[in-house]
Amino acid sequence: MNDYDLAVVGGGLAGLSLLYHFERAGRLHGKRVLLVDPERKTAHDRTWSFWERGEGPFEDIVYHRWNRVALLNATSHCTCDLRPYTYKLIRSTEFYAKVNAVVDGIAGLTHLSARATELQNTPQGASFVADGKTYTAQRVYSSLPRPLDYRQVKEPYLDQHFRGWFVETDTEVFDPALATFMDFRTPQAGETRFFYVLPFTPRRAVVELAIFGNHHLLTEEYDALLRDYIATRWTRDGYRITHTESGNIPMTTYPFPQQDGNLIYIGLGGGAARPSTGYTFYGLQRQLAQMAEDFPAPAVTAPWTRRHLTYDATLLRILQRNELPGDKVFVDLFRRNPPARVLAFLNGESSLLDELRLMATVPVGPFARNFLREVL
Repeated sequence: MNDYDLAVVGGGLAGLSLLYHFERAGRLHGKRVLLVDPERKTAHDRTWSFWERGEGPFEDIVYHRWNRVALLNATSHCTCDLRPYTYKLIRSTEFYAKVNAVVDGIAGLTHLSARATELQNTPQGASFVADGKTYTAQRVYSSLPRPLDYRQVKEPYLDQHFRGWFVETDTEVFDPALATFMDFRTPQAGETRFFYVLPFTPRRAVVELAIFGNHHLLTEEYDALLRDYIATRWTRDGYRITHTESGNIPMTTYPFPQQDGNLIYIGLGGGAARPSTGYTFYGLQRQLAQMAEDFPAPAVTAPWTRRHLTYDATLLRILQRNELPGDKVFVDLFRRNPPARVLAFLNGESSLLDELRLMATVPVGPFARNFLREVL
């Protein structure tokens, strides 16, 4: 007999979200559940942004919302009204508090403060080792990292590495109703580089640098670019950095295995990040909510459709080979289409008709050539 009915390895965004959706759907009643993570997540260690229509399941903890965004490159810009979509930001402090309150109410839940290793499928379920002891469960969900080396995969691969500052300025410089979605006005260095600015008040905002490329910078190099951008584009007056964040998201259509029998992979290691953008939060919540609805079978819902992954592979190939400049591709996409059409596509919610309309607005040669390569 297995030790548990269900085990979740990793108590970050993916693991906690899975337990939250499963409990809200009533799937854990009478179940023996184990959550394995070295620490209980409570701190402001992450910030997640996304767009959605109307109100979502985490509406009560949205820290700020924007209905208008700007995109800029060296030669053009556009300001877009996103409605019926809204761009939203959630901080991990509020997310952890909300989700932990639900997870802590699971009657059959046990917390194990440890690191899990040696995960494997078994004839009766799945197993792993923690603190030198082997644990078994009928089903194990793992959100542990599964790093790739871009040189060893045939699929397109770009890291999205980023660093952001939460700043407070001495003077009022930001418009809290307008987010800078992508600002490419920085040397591209043969990559796709942009800043985004999400203002909360006229003096408070998060300013972040994102780079699509497989060459990572030193911390002081990211900081130098951030410092220059703020001085050049926003203010030369004083400001304070109240918080920093950094990380890396794999942008790839590599087919991450999502299931090995009774061992299920979720989160970034399960391919939850949208390959063409790196955005993860919205698609992950949609995937896990559907898995909770379907439980106990099927075990896995794919985060993205095969059709959308083919589009993503096309764009990533173009960016990876530098066939078209990313700063032009993304700005033109929003300039030549209704913003809602672009956002629906990036959320994996678009119809085939709207996808055809979208494709009619991009450079035909490079996109058609790479699309056919990916299909074949």
